[in-house]
Amino acid sequence: MDDGSTPAAHRRQSNATEESGFSLVELVMASAVLLVVSLAGYSAQVRSGSLIDTSQGRASAMADLETCMEDLLAESTVLIPDSFPVGASIPEYEGLHLRDERITPAYPGYTGGGSIPDPLQVVLTATWTSGTGHMQSLRLATAKAR
Repeated sequence: MDDGSTPAAHRRQSNATEESGFSLVELVMASAVLLVVSLAGYSAQVRSGSLIDTSQGRASAMADLETCMEDLLAESTVLIPDSFPVGASIPEYEGLHLRDERITPAYPGYTGGGSIPDPLQVVLTATWTSGTGHMQSLRLATAKAR
């Protein structure tokens, strides 16, 4: 019976302890791989959050543009340029849902003072500052016949 006192048994036990566990190099490599994967996941999360903020900002701006366009189109065609002057921010929509939000009208083909074209082209431009501090803009255009 072998009780582990023979030289062969001692060699088997010695080899088993030397090969068990991980070496320092293996632990460092595993840690480096884990770090790289973690950083990639964090980067994807940050980018995803930024895209969500941008998307929500654009959706909010479009909703405000559509509401503003409905208000503008409710006016008589001949009153629109006076009620909503070219390039002037529409006060009801300043900072409504977005930081530094402004909606300004333009009327391509109409220079003011003359007769109002039929149909009157209307372009509303919303500008705002995104969560990252960048200026954003979105436009909505239509035409109104008399």
